Order: sequence, then structure tokens, then C-alpha cells
Amino acid sequence: MDRSARRRGFFIFFGSRNVLSNAGPAVAAVCPRCQAQATFQNRTARTWFTLFFIPIFPMGAKRPFCQCQSCNAQFRISAEDLGKKTAASQQQQMQQAIQMYNSLRASPSNSVTLNNLLLLYFQLKEFDSALSAANEFPDALNASEQCMTTLGRVLMEQGRHVDAIKWFDAATARNPMLGEAAYCKAVALMSTNPPDLAGANVAARAARTAGMPQAEGLLKEIEKRARGNTP
Repeated sequence: MDRSARRRGFFIFFGSRNVLSNAGPAVAAVCPRCQAQATFQNRTARTWFTLFFIPIFPMGAKRPFCQCQSCNAQFRISAEDLGKKTAASQQQQMQQAIQMYNSLRASPSNSVTLNNLLLLYFQLKEFDSALSAANEFPDALNASEQCMTTLGRVLMEQGRHVDAIKWFDAATARNPMLGEAAYCKAVALMSTNPPDLAGANVAARAARTAGMPQAEGLLKEIEKRARGNTP
């Protein structure tokens, strides 16, 4: 048989893929993932049969979801419903904060409750409320290195890095092995103007010694920046 007489075959490429599309206006809400006040875009995903990579016909119903425009996290819910759930959650957290505040008035030296209250305000981005609570209950604040560290984190979020460093120093004076305070101090020193990279290096090494897992990566970043500033 003459091989040249064989018919030449051809391949048919078929498969499926998801096709995404926008669905309706964007909605502003607090992202459950990044905690930022962000814009959420309503979108849909639908699986299509493809022939030669071209969508031919849909193979299922549209699946609605929304996507945070800040961190790109996706949620299998409409942006409107996500906004309602976020608002309800924030309202519940504010009620918890009120209960903690009232508890502290009855027991103003309770450091555990104060720290939990500061953390809750931190999560809600109610930084002024956190500072007010810290000022109102100084006995609880000054008796706990953890409260001092949380207050320092609040001040950092407000861009008050020098004030934050004072509280991190106070925390590590009470407990030199508090890795969180040393780590946060290193980050704050990197953020001052000008940055104190030498001090940040010392603080990051202390955090590493205290067992802070993120300290190693921070040290590498500090050393990289230091090399970049070397003439």
C-alpha cells in the first residue's frame, strides 16, 4: 500500500472553561479578608463548552460572586448581601465593645479585658476609641505588656511611629522575650523619617530570639534596605 495515499487526519480541540462577566454596579463594603473599606464588583461565572478554545454553548447556570477590588478576594455572595452581613457583624462587634467598656468601669485594672477591647477596636479601625480606652484605664494598661504592645500597634496605624516605639520599649522592659513587641518596634523604626535601620535590625534580632516566626523575613528586608542605602 502506498503510504502517500493515506488520508491525513486532523485534531478537534474541545473542552470547557469558565467565562466571567460583570453583573450590576459596584458596592462599597468592608472586606472580610483584608478588612479594608473597599469596592466590590458583582460578577458571574459560567462554564461553557469550547471548540478550538472558542465558547460554543453554556453547560450550566451562572454562579454569582463578588470580588474585592483591594485584595481581589472572591466571595460566593452578591456584593449587596456581603455589605449587609458586614454591617450586621460590625454592629454586633460594637455591642461587644460596649459590654467590655462597661466591664472595665466595674473592674478598671482588668488587663485582659482592656487588651481584648483594644484588639476589637483595632479590628474595627476605631483607633481613636482605642486610645480613649487606654487613657481611661491606665492601671490595666500599665500592668500588661500585651496591652502596651496592642496600644503601640494602634499608634502605628495612625502613623505615630515614635509614640508607638515608646510603648513597645515599655512592653519589652517588662518582658524582654515578648517577640511581638520587638517585631513591631522593628517595623516602626523602619517607618520613621528617616528610618532607623540599625535599631530595626537590633529589634528584629530580639524578635527572632524570642521565637517570632516573621522576624527572619523582616531581618532580610532590613538588610536589603541597608545595602541599598550604602554609598
